[in-house]
Amino acid sequence: MEAKQLEPAEIIRDEIGTWTHPEYSKYLAEKFDGAEWIDQKDWDELKRHFNIDTVTLWMEGCVNGDDWETMMDAGDISKWNPIAPNGFFLIDIHFSEDDAYALFARNKREVEVA
Repeated sequence: MEAKQLEPAEIIRDEIGTWTHPEYSKYLAEKFDGAEWIDQKDWDELKRHFNIDTVTLWMEGCVNGDDWETMMDAGDISKWNPIAPNGFFLIDIHFSEDDAYALFARNKREVEVA
């Protein structure tokens, strides 16, 4: 696959609050065909492919305990609106086995050292 810069996309979350960036989703489907997880080597290749850095926020660390429990019990994170770190944009918001997460990306930055 040719490298492609990942750009922000319109976010339209489903009825339970989940969403995946269409280009990120397409890459995962083409490369991993529904695998539940990918190893570090493949994750590093994904980031290289899209020329991005990523950061993950876990819902449990972002909301109070009662709200977390209510949303996890209901299987509905539509009321969780994580704030993107400066310069990042959302590429995935879903449930994991034990929590919900929001995955953010930003274009990789060249760093000059004086």
